[in-house]
Amino acid sequence: MKKLNVAVIFGGPSQEHDVSVVSAQQLMDAADVRRINVVPVYMDFEARFMHGAKLRDVAAFRPRPGGLREVTFGWDDMGPCLKSTDGKWRQGIDCALPVFHGPTGEDGRIQGMLEIIGIPCTGFSATNSALAMRKDATKAIVATAGVNVLNHVIANKATLRDAEALRARVDAEVGYPAIVKPANLGSSIGVGIAKDAETLIALVQAVLRQDSYALIEPKVDPLVEYNIAMINEGGETRLSAIERPKTDADLLDFKEKYMASSDGGPPAKGSGGKLGDAPALSQGMLSLTRDINPDIPDALKARIHDFARKAFSVLGMRGAARIDFMHNPDTDALYFNEINPIPGSYGFFLWEAAHPPLLFSELINHLVAEAIGDTLKSFEDPVPEGAHLLPR
Repeated sequence: MKKLNVAVIFGGPSQEHDVSVVSAQQLMDAADVRRINVVPVYMDFEARFMHGAKLRDVAAFRPRPGGLREVTFGWDDMGPCLKSTDGKWRQGIDCALPVFHGPTGEDGRIQGMLEIIGIPCTGFSATNSALAMRKDATKAIVATAGVNVLNHVIANKATLRDAEALRARVDAEVGYPAIVKPANLGSSIGVGIAKDAETLIALVQAVLRQDSYALIEPKVDPLVEYNIAMINEGGETRLSAIERPKTDADLLDFKEKYMASSDGGPPAKGSGGKLGDAPALSQGMLSLTRDINPDIPDALKARIHDFARKAFSVLGMRGAARIDFMHNPDTDALYFNEINPIPGSYGFFLWEAAHPPLLFSELINHLVAEAIGDTLKSFEDPVPEGAHLLPR
């Protein structure tokens, strides 16, 4: 069996740079060495691509290792490849596997670049990545498939010029307390609770210092979160285990999500299962405390599965996305919250606990095979004869 060269791309000029580095290390540790040769590619804060052996040592990141060569993605007579900018080094690649979170890498820009070049890329397409990153756009799309969503209001800098009108609209359509969060960021970065009209404007201003849009929606209270991942297997949606995050905080913010440890110690690194290993539940996403496969009513589980399949069907049916849901146990209402095209740690701990289990190595193999199987670069003239305006 030919080993595939897979460019694992991570880092980037994003608020979630550090999470991306950790997720990528976990994925590269778990890759099936019999089938995949990992080619690490780091994007620095200036959006330059870098390659070097030190990228496999997470301890060398300060925030990036030294001794790296700058590289570019391209296509030459031998196929898709990485090349050093000085022209002295070349590495053929079969596929690119982005492990980004947030802007630049998860929002379709990297995917669009690779699609133009013709390099097979795992996960959502550029278009679906961009749609999934805009929480308000995503909600509008999944609602058409019959998935419940919360009412929301979108604000930007232009909206803030008439703060009174914004307050009136939120009061009428959302109410208080309200959740205020960036429309384009993940990992719970910048999320806050507006308890009244006065704190609303301050929170929106804070969000708009990080993102171009703020999303304002009702606070579900009491709130229980449920997360589930999915892949497309032969045209059918295969679902992971369900996750129920645990927290004592009013809001699961960035630090609570990524820095909390179930035993009070430092964050743990989960590498995922290797092929041949017995499936074992791993920490993943550093050490967020969670219940995996929680004991919930069959009817609620069925609704989570139903909404997940419906949302995935209109948001790409590709990659290994994770959907986050909000549930009010008092009213039994279930709402779609957001979809993560590239979830932290690729959600491997959810797949290891699925029935049947899917090891991280097997998940990576699936992603790579899917990308290679449906990507084709054409060198033919794309303009149909009837649209020729220039001589051929």
